[in-house]
Amino acid sequence: MKQDFPGGHPAGRAFKAMLRGAVLAIAVILIQASVSFGLLSVDGNRAEAAFKAVYLANLEGTYSVDGRNTDGSRYSGRVYITVQGDMAHFRWEIGSQTYRGQGTLNGNVLTIDWGSKDPVVYQVNPDGSLDGVWAGGRASERLVRIQ
Repeated sequence: MKQDFPGGHPAGRAFKAMLRGAVLAIAVILIQASVSFGLLSVDGNRAEAAFKAVYLANLEGTYSVDGRNTDGSRYSGRVYITVQGDMAHFRWEIGSQTYRGQGTLNGNVLTIDWGSKDPVVYQVNPDGSLDGVWAGGRASERLVRIQ
């Protein structure tokens, strides 16, 4: 029996997240094997850049955002992440306000300059969510993929 889950159904979202994780794991294994067996002749920096490009591209999508401002008030909205080369581009839509930023990935830390004194610094979690701090760590937000 075939079961189709609508895009918003929890089982469908879980399957999509699991599939994205499997694709990322396969890409990492292929890159590592290619370097190990000499099929991909690159120095360590280029191998790391190839890994980052695959990992960063996997972050592209639409996320719900729930956050806390420096005064303790809460906010929520949507974040759209697109990737061009090694640069992540963010568009936050919080109420009637839109904010934009861009940044790079270093390991599993994504640092986004959004025009403020302090960037937003995200920890990319194994489940694909992102936990971030901004305003010098006095404010925070969590991104969870919805598409």
